[in-house]
Amino acid sequence: MKAKKLAAVALSLCLTVPMFSTIVSAADGSLMFSDPQTKVGEEVSVDLVVRSGNSAVGDADITMSYDTSALQFESGEGVTADSDGKLTYSGSGDGTAKELRTTMTFKALKMGDTTITVDSSKAYLYSDETLTLDQGSSAIKIGQADDGSTEIEANGSESTGAATDITVNVNGTDYNFSEEFATSAIPVGYSETTKTFNGEEHKFVANEAGVTLGYLVDASGEGKFFLYNEDDSTFVPYTELKISDTTSIILLADNGGAKLPDSYQEGELTVADQTYPYWANPENDRYDLLYAVNTRTGEKGFYQYDSQDGTYQSIDVQTTDSTKKEAKGIVGKLESLVKEHPIVLLAGGALIVVVLLVLMIMFAVKLVHRNQELDDLYDEYDIPFEDEEDDEPVAAKKSDRKAFGRKKVKDDDYDDGYDDDFNDDYDAFDDEYADYDFDDDYDDDYDDEYDAPTGNTRNLGRSAKKSKKGRKSDDYDVDFIDL
Repeated sequence: MKAKKLAAVALSLCLTVPMFSTIVSAADGSLMFSDPQTKVGEEVSVDLVVRSGNSAVGDADITMSYDTSALQFESGEGVTADSDGKLTYSGSGDGTAKELRTTMTFKALKMGDTTITVDSSKAYLYSDETLTLDQGSSAIKIGQADDGSTEIEANGSESTGAATDITVNVNGTDYNFSEEFATSAIPVGYSETTKTFNGEEHKFVANEAGVTLGYLVDASGEGKFFLYNEDDSTFVPYTELKISDTTSIILLADNGGAKLPDSYQEGELTVADQTYPYWANPENDRYDLLYAVNTRTGEKGFYQYDSQDGTYQSIDVQTTDSTKKEAKGIVGKLESLVKEHPIVLLAGGALIVVVLLVLMIMFAVKLVHRNQELDDLYDEYDIPFEDEEDDEPVAAKKSDRKAFGRKKVKDDDYDDGYDDDFNDDYDAFDDEYADYDFDDDYDDDYDDEYDAPTGNTRNLGRSAKKSKKGRKSDDYDVDFIDL
């Protein structure tokens, strides 16, 4: 009995496993359209929705057909059209949404019922699992116009201009500038405008940020839009990538001379038959750098592509380098300056040294000339130096005293002449009065007068006083100089 029960359990498991595998591998979704109503001559919108079950939608490519006699395609985000009535939709999910949605705009040309049918579809979940779509179609009912008309011709909006003979070269290939492009070919978010090109006003298309596109036709007659640069009147290939619900970028082949970190290496990337440069870090192959213009802001810059998440992010490459730690502060700035401009710094340092050397030489020459001028001045006016003045004998300074009632004149030239005259006068006085004995005569007179009093003491006092006065009047104040 137990053996039978075990066998039954084993059989149940064997039957259950294939069922689970079938459920896991299956991912069903739906492709739905709206069924609008309109009138002849009016525009009509058709909604397209790609919806999954409970998983996030990844990529979807839908090919459709419509009657060009009944409808004229105008626009649609992610939708392109050709002249044969074929429409192609391409969309990508963000990893969270469970559906993709877009709106196509048509112009009704003929009263009646018409349809938009699906030729083929291919869709995936965000996990790269195949999404099987239950295809639908759009039924459009077109009524009579308000003026009673039931049909109109496709107006000139399908062709907005004429071709020109202006030749434009883009990456080595010659094109002719043309204004003959269909309205349906204008990218979403752009509208017709006029720009000055080749000295004249011509038709272009531009968005609100000022990003301008021009239509060029190659030798085979195939035309497409190119990105137009108003600064130098040149064209570059136009490849737009949607990076968010509101923002797209247009890849550029020129990085504008921006300096990249040394660790990045340049490579080539092919997108829509066009080649663009990219820069990769060998030490981290997950991220790549692309140079592009933002269609929402019109600004150019680098964008980092995450190959694992499939996302783009604006990045400042001047301040981001994951392989090198930059020094901070003044030291870091000096190091960066030395590394970036070594020749300029060396030339500047050499110039400073030369200037300082020239200044030193000039000051030295000026100092030598000044000393020579001072020496000549001292020699010319016989001015003694400070050390010579200190060495003069103390006796020589006695000449500052009074000699025979005269004062010394401070002027040097006058002193020399006065000293000579004084010496001559003194020598003559010495010779004349050398034998004259002043002391003997004075003592004899004084003794005689003192020894012979008249007996009158009053007269003696008066005589003494008189004698003293006479002595005082005959006395000389003479300073003798030891020569």
